[in-house]
Amino acid sequence: MKAINKLTSEDIEGMSYNQLIGLTRETNRPPGGYKSIEKICREAYITPAHRILEIGTSTGFTAIELARTAKAQITAIDINPQSLREARHRAKRMGAPNVKFEINDATDLSYQSNSFDLVFCGNVTSYVPNRQKALSEYIRVLKDGGILAAIPMYYTEKPSKSLLKRVSDEIKFDITPEYRDDWTSFFSKDPMVMVSSSDYRFDKISDSRVEEFVADILSRKHLSRMRKDTLTTLSKKYSYQIKLFAENLSHMGYTIMLLRKEPFKIDQELFTGTKLKTPYNDKI
Repeated sequence: MKAINKLTSEDIEGMSYNQLIGLTRETNRPPGGYKSIEKICREAYITPAHRILEIGTSTGFTAIELARTAKAQITAIDINPQSLREARHRAKRMGAPNVKFEINDATDLSYQSNSFDLVFCGNVTSYVPNRQKALSEYIRVLKDGGILAAIPMYYTEKPSKSLLKRVSDEIKFDITPEYRDDWTSFFSKDPMVMVSSSDYRFDKISDSRVEEFVADILSRKHLSRMRKDTLTTLSKKYSYQIKLFAENLSHMGYTIMLLRKEPFKIDQELFTGTKLKTPYNDKI
């Protein structure tokens, strides 16, 4: 990418949201943010001895948090060099020496088979053109008994064609409506067995909170080096994107899924149970 003071309005207009994340140095979190990471660390029993691969790290939030919280050895990949530069800077500044960032393709991972105890893919698989090949790669590099942690986002109600087109245009990826069962079916393929899943719905965010967030991001010092007309274009485009995504997420939910790679076929669980919502259970 060009030096920031050389960028033109046309350059900005041609960027996807993923590229703008790297440019603005936005903190790109997985669905559920800190709470999702904490839940995965706890339920996957992550220890400092674990080797973890994060797919689509963006500016490094998840990898750094895993490295700091669980003290595990993290390898985090992305295809955006600018995002990885910001991720490395954050890891150094935040004291996370046990994480390394690399350019790598989710559909053609350069790592040996059976290399990682946990593969974290967040929601990134939604935006991989050949997601079946990506899943095959996640499974290949995962050790037997290892955990695949995914947090797919999906619609909880049917979106309008207009909304789908606007979102697709901004992320530069044609999306089709997908729902919880679609993702459960996708990930629950041999040899993967679902061991935990928790469902959530995104909160509706007020316009004032969105505007405050956008203003904070666009006030970052490094962006002041842009040409005035370029910064004006960035402000307009970024503000539009965040407002659009807030609208889109108001129709969506996500599920934190943990799946184990089993070395042999496990019988389907038959005798299941449901936690009772009683005053007694609320206390424990």
